[in-house]
Amino acid sequence: MNDVVKRDVRSIAAALGFIMVGALALYYSAYFSPLGSVFPRVIAVLMIVLSLVYVGVAMLRPGTAPSDPKRGSTPRRALLAAVMFAWALLLQPLGFLTTSVLCYAAMLFIANYDRWTPRMAVIYTATGVAVVGSLYALFAYVLQVPFPQGALL
Repeated sequence: MNDVVKRDVRSIAAALGFIMVGALALYYSAYFSPLGSVFPRVIAVLMIVLSLVYVGVAMLRPGTAPSDPKRGSTPRRALLAAVMFAWALLLQPLGFLTTSVLCYAAMLFIANYDRWTPRMAVIYTATGVAVVGSLYALFAYVLQVPFPQGALL
């Protein structure tokens, strides 16, 4: 089978768009307070650097033409969007950690196509706790982003 080597022009264009958004975020973060500008600047620099890396890799090493994607499940997509909306609504009353763990579990149950095994349940649980805990530590202690104080955590 002959694979057609082709650059992913849409992804390269999206990466260039992210570079522009990052540059705008850097520009406008100059108007924030020193503490308030930490998070937007870190994210903007990461967005610019990673987008530049992607563009470089995509230009130097083009891949094969993408095959036709398989159709997904529209109800699952709608449920995932509903869970993200619920996360935004529950963040204030429940707090970041509680809401994030609950919504992570809900998204995992909705998005998982594989059969559940005890081993995978332990891996998914440990991964979720590690990711949510790491994000909380990163935002709260490194980037100093204030979190809403919910009823739980």
